[in-house]
Amino acid sequence: MASIPLVSPGAPRSYEARDPRADGQRREIEISRERVVIRRGVGGVPMTIRLPTRDFRGVSLRLSEDGAGYSYELALAHRDADLTVLLARAEDDTDIIAEWRAWARYFGLPTLVERRLGHDEPERPMLGGVLVRQVAPRRRGKWMTARRPRFLARRKLGDPARAVRVEKTREIFPAL
Repeated sequence: MASIPLVSPGAPRSYEARDPRADGQRREIEISRERVVIRRGVGGVPMTIRLPTRDFRGVSLRLSEDGAGYSYELALAHRDADLTVLLARAEDDTDIIAEWRAWARYFGLPTLVERRLGHDEPERPMLGGVLVRQVAPRRRGKWMTARRPRFLARRKLGDPARAVRVEKTREIFPAL
């Protein structure tokens, strides 16, 4: 079965989700590249929460158990579990990986995996919140040595016809 996106980066980004703590157990979510807006009522008091997307930790891939079996979920993970936003749900993993990476690129956030229940970890190693990329080895070969260095390539060769020749020299200060 294909994935069921609740929202996708190219579609309208407003939907209702289940919220057990809200009045009527529903909340309205609006998603944009810059911010996420959550509207819900608690105890008869309407509230609106606006969060910039940089406050989220990343896009998380989770395996959840339903009554019928297991399914994959994509969520915009926040440090506060109540502010985590569900993005998509799928029965199999055929398209969910591509959607996961597309959402991470859309928001500019890292991809996270829930390896232990309730603990999201980066998919790849990170250093100080920045993804550590594998650096390719430097290319060496004959084509590199045959080329002129960059600072010499900018210089132009002189014109031999305009060069000044010095034939005689005279000392300015003769030896005493």
